[in-house]
Amino acid sequence: MVWLRETSSYPGSMLTVLDTYEMILALAFVCIVYQSHAVRVAKLVKLNEAVQYGAVCLDGTAPGYYIDKTSMKRWIIHLQGGGWCYDELLCFLRSYTILGSSAYWPPTIPLAGFLNNDPDVNPEFANYSVVFVPYCDGASFSGNKDEPITVNGRKLYFRGHRILVAVLDALINKEGLNTAEAVILTGCSAGGLSTYLHLDYVRSRFPNSSVHGIADAGYFIDAPTMNGDMYIRGQYQYVYHMQNCSGGVNDDCIRAKMESDRWQCFMAQYTYPYIKTPIFVLNSEYDTWQLKHILRLGCTPPNCSDVEMKAFNNWRGTFLAVLEPAVASNTNGLFTDACLFHCQSLSDALWTKIEVGGQNAHDTFADWHLARSGRWKEIDGPYPNNPTCGAHQDDSDSIMMPIV
Repeated sequence: MVWLRETSSYPGSMLTVLDTYEMILALAFVCIVYQSHAVRVAKLVKLNEAVQYGAVCLDGTAPGYYIDKTSMKRWIIHLQGGGWCYDELLCFLRSYTILGSSAYWPPTIPLAGFLNNDPDVNPEFANYSVVFVPYCDGASFSGNKDEPITVNGRKLYFRGHRILVAVLDALINKEGLNTAEAVILTGCSAGGLSTYLHLDYVRSRFPNSSVHGIADAGYFIDAPTMNGDMYIRGQYQYVYHMQNCSGGVNDDCIRAKMESDRWQCFMAQYTYPYIKTPIFVLNSEYDTWQLKHILRLGCTPPNCSDVEMKAFNNWRGTFLAVLEPAVASNTNGLFTDACLFHCQSLSDALWTKIEVGGQNAHDTFADWHLARSGRWKEIDGPYPNNPTCGAHQDDSDSIMMPIV
């Protein structure tokens, strides 16, 4: 059977959900295996006991985490990305994949970039213990719906926030994070959004630790398509309400919004002003996922029509205007480049070789996180004037681009 779903992006067009299912399977694999030459390997810990508390993946299987311990004092917690399921049918299809069920998780995964323990690649952070939290709820660890729904005879559970709670409980009670001096929360794409949404909550769980965040490619903006439609807004609104995310996002944001606007707390740009914990923004000014799915740009620059290139060139100004609270912050850090990438912290090359003003993302973040003298903010000029982008486009295309 092939399911078809009408989309609001192009009136009258149809999205083949079966194709989307196949795409999810392919993307999910790429989300795990970042680089073949990764040094660090993390082992899976399943939280079977969490099921009794309702902390389960979309299909009802147990959540868990991957862990590699090197230090009891310094930790990185990475929240996996992998897009969102925008409606019940897509969540149903997702529940049969690695992004919706722990039944498909491998016993070990390789880690690279910011999670690498190779001091030549990641000198300041190579000796941090790493926890990689697999993503299986479809709403950036934010859903909290008491009763499951049934789609095509299959029960689906929207319990992402409970998964996050269960993982943190286990890390504190079993792995010793209660004695941590420093905790860094991070993630890319949907995991980058998770970092914005949950950083203050994570800090509340580690009151005796220094907690910072670095959100990679998670600053998805509420912007119109080339045709002027607010397409992505409708997508996020539906996920927020479908999964009952009001109790699983930033509390201060929820309290500040009227009920009709609380869906905004599921987006980084609206959540950022309420985040109290120090946070570092890592993002491309021309994020390829946003160009495709928010702007709905149907080409790859520079191979575009004049109309498309105008929309592309205007995008940077739109993005930086929305990013202004981060740019203006006196305490938070930032690294934005003009590369056609989506996610950079999980690639050795993109984490260390892409430069803005002669400085890479690793060094900028390290200067900020460690409060060293140096530049804590780097904002690139317009495309295509950064020569380090083109030198590493293959690293993005083959490793990072498919993560959504």
